This record gives sequence, C-alpha cells and structure tokens, in this order.
Amino acid sequence: MDQHEQNRRIFDSAIEAHADSMYRVAFRMCGRSHQAEEIVQETFIGAWNNIAQLRDSAKVKSWLFGILRNQCFKSLSKEKKFVASDNVDELESNVESDGISELQDQVQSAIAMLDDEHRMPILLVSMEGWSTEEAAEFLGIPKGTVLSRLHRGRLRLKRILAREFEMDTSEE
Repeated sequence: MDQHEQNRRIFDSAIEAHADSMYRVAFRMCGRSHQAEEIVQETFIGAWNNIAQLRDSAKVKSWLFGILRNQCFKSLSKEKKFVASDNVDELESNVESDGISELQDQVQSAIAMLDDEHRMPILLVSMEGWSTEEAAEFLGIPKGTVLSRLHRGRLRLKRILAREFEMDTSEE
C-alpha cells in the first residue's frame, strides 16, 4: 500500500472515531451549531492537508484535536469573544441523545456556569472520557494543572448544584 492510501485510511478512521466528539467540543467552545460545524469542517480540511506531518498514527486523536483547538481559537478570535455554551437544547437537537434526564440537564447548565478554565477540563475528561494526558495536550497545559482545574471545577459544580437544589426544594 502506498503512502497516500495509508494516509487516507488513517484519516478516514480518525474521522469515523472522533467526529461526534469533535463537534461536541467545538460546540461547547463556541456555543453555536453552525459555527461548530464549520470549525469541524475546517479541522478536517486542515488535517487532510497536513496529514504528512502526522508522525505517529497512534497519536492521531491528540493531533486532530490540536488542529480543532487551533480552529476554535481562530474562529473565536475573529469574533473577539468566547461564548459560554449554555444552549443545552441546541446541543441535544444536534447530537444523538438517549433521554437526558432532568438531573443531567441541571449538571449541564451548571457546567455552562463555570469559567472556561474549569469548564474545558471537565468537559474533556468527565464528559468526553479523555485521559488527563490527552486533555493536557489539547489545552496546552501540564497534566497537574488539568488535575487541579478538574478538582476546583468539580468543587464549584458541587456548590452550584447545591444552590440549585436548595432553590428547587424551597419552591415546593
């Protein structure tokens, strides 16, 4: 098999394995489905144009998400703002859902209230199932910083949810 065919197989496999997760990450970073779709499309174009730069096919996920991260920041810098993704309904209508419960909705809303520094590690590690090493590489920060932000973010989520549940119980 020639190099072009090998690159094509790696690329096709990566798209199949990571497209949904890439969309969710892009959506959560920018907050709009059409913009997330464009970012993912630009990521695939950039990945294909630079597939020869991929040195280790075992690291295709981190390479691909690195391109996604750069595309997200490029897109967001054009707008001069970073939109918090609190539009849960739009995400649910664009990503297959198996009946998100009310509790999951509250958790998703609470996550949207976190600052970007704490939201991204939680989204990547806790919601997307990434390892802390993968999240660190994607975010461009040390693994220890990811762990610290996860811990602090979870504490903040706990406080936010505790307030939400106190409000819900007091209204009854």
